[in-house]
Amino acid sequence: MLSLRHKTNDHFWFSFFHEAGHLLRHGKRLRFIEMEGALGNDHENEANEFARDWLIPQQAAKVLTGMPKTEAAIRELADKLEIAPGIIVGRLQKEKLLRWDSVLNKSLKVNYEWRHFE
Repeated sequence: MLSLRHKTNDHFWFSFFHEAGHLLRHGKRLRFIEMEGALGNDHENEANEFARDWLIPQQAAKVLTGMPKTEAAIRELADKLEIAPGIIVGRLQKEKLLRWDSVLNKSLKVNYEWRHFE
């Protein structure tokens, strides 16, 4: 099950591929309940690596450290990888290569919100 926990496209797609990693690597019979502050384990780490490397393959990720942290450079890499620029911003933030309060956080990440219909 997925949620809109952080309400941005980078978190949504990472979570999607994280859960896919569990299914593909660990089978569908294992049950995982993730809670805030829970300690990681080998299954969680493996699912995180699967999602990380599926979204931005290791070979492509090598350029993250030295690339300019500009909107143009991030969009160019995103186009090359055929992913949303917000995914690259999220990865840069996770790797501590870009600040969480960067202007790129607002300009390149897509925000989601629940709509309530009456």
